[in-house]
Amino acid sequence: SGSDRTGAQNSPPVRCKRAAAMVKKFVADPSCQARIHQYQIVGRAAPTPKNPVPKIYRMRLFAKNKVLAKSRFWYFMKKLNKAKKSGGELLAVNELFDRGPNKVKNY
Repeated sequence: SGSDRTGAQNSPPVRCKRAAAMVKKFVADPSCQARIHQYQIVGRAAPTPKNPVPKIYRMRLFAKNKVLAKSRFWYFMKKLNKAKKSGGELLAVNELFDRGPNKVKNY
């Protein structure tokens, strides 16, 4: 029986291989994961001698990532008050998270 154990030291027992094959990894359904995030962006036109304290604007936007959210902010700022990215500044960029992700909302 001593010769049986020398060969078994190099490879794991057969029952462990079967057990490992039966355990499956949990794969989350991609349709359940959020592909879009909500951001709060605060910005304004850059201060000028004509307007030293410009009005501050806050927007809540939906976008895939922070870069696209900032881009949408400047898109709407151009439409609202002729403030472009080159003549403006961002004061804050925050991602907003759902307070109750397990709670159903029907609004």
